Amino acid sequence: MSGPQREMLEPIRKQPWDWKTKNEYEEVTVRQQPYLHGHYRHIFDERDYDIFDPRYTRLKSSDWEAFRDPKKYWYTTYTSDRKKMAEQVENNFSQAEEFHVIEHLDPSWVEAARTIYTPLRHLEYGESVQLQHVIRYALGTSIEQCSTFQSFDKTGRAQWITQWAMNMEAHHGDFLGFGKEIFMSQPAFQALRSYVEEVLVTDDWGEVLVALNLTLDPLLGNLIYRDFNRLALKHGDTHLAGLNYAIIKQMDWHADWAFALFGLLAEERATSRWDYLKSLGYEDWPGDYRWGMTLSDPRNTPEEPMHNREIINEWVGKWYPKAYHAVSQLSSLFERHNLQLNVQEALQAIQKERIEPKYKNAGIAFQGV
Repeated sequence: MSGPQREMLEPIRKQPWDWKTKNEYEEVTVRQQPYLHGHYRHIFDERDYDIFDPRYTRLKSSDWEAFRDPKKYWYTTYTSDRKKMAEQVENNFSQAEEFHVIEHLDPSWVEAARTIYTPLRHLEYGESVQLQHVIRYALGTSIEQCSTFQSFDKTGRAQWITQWAMNMEAHHGDFLGFGKEIFMSQPAFQALRSYVEEVLVTDDWGEVLVALNLTLDPLLGNLIYRDFNRLALKHGDTHLAGLNYAIIKQMDWHADWAFALFGLLAEERATSRWDYLKSLGYEDWPGDYRWGMTLSDPRNTPEEPMHNREIINEWVGKWYPKAYHAVSQLSSLFERHNLQLNVQEALQAIQKERIEPKYKNAGIAFQGV
């Protein structure tokens, strides 16, 4: 290995850094993924790709470790923050029970929450599962790390909503079984169910992130965890509002890191999915040799002809209208329960006030619906 190559592959702590940017988050995060000399192969993957392989997405980057989480979460800071959040949720549940908030809720509001809110635990769980696909295949430790923590958040939400439903069941009859039946058979939920199921079989990890963080979650999350939550407060339901307060904090971070990532990738000038390996000094990398077999030569794989910005625009154009349609189908349930919220008007307001600015700040084109 030549001198310059060896210098580029030095442990990150030994590399010359600008002290202003060096911090604990970067020290424990960056370059944990091994891009070369992995010890195992996908012997059952007919594509013959490596464990961390640029071909698992159409996106290209000259440095998959360049992204930084705006919150700079790593294991210790993330778990510490979420421990406090979990304690807030638990305390809120306990106070609601102690102050008899749950048992004194308006029956009409109880029915609305039972029908509209309870099925969300299935959607959140489905999203957490596919984020684990992103965790497995994403390049760049900082990207994989954000996906890991978001998947934990989604799993936690599914469990919190289950706890909330069990608290409600103690006073108002079946919630969990009813919510599952609504999710499986109520027409208003079928477009959302179909959307998440389609995401679950989407292979490109970059596309999965667009389908969740840039399209569905900003629409559904703001409608339910913000707008529906205002109705909860009007009905004195602090039991639900306290839970949503924690979820909103998670939701805002999910959007922040995802828009920061795709804003960065939209500006990427890499022309080949192998530019990152070249930047590490493997310009003439012949393919690795292990287990008596030679990996497929990456240079024989057709390059993705589109620029990252075009790919991201294509994905947003594919998923955003679907997400908008799926969330808008909930309007019939809001009308059935006489809730003072017009879903179509609320979605237009969410799009204008909360989604368009994020696309604009990230430098990503947005057509809206």
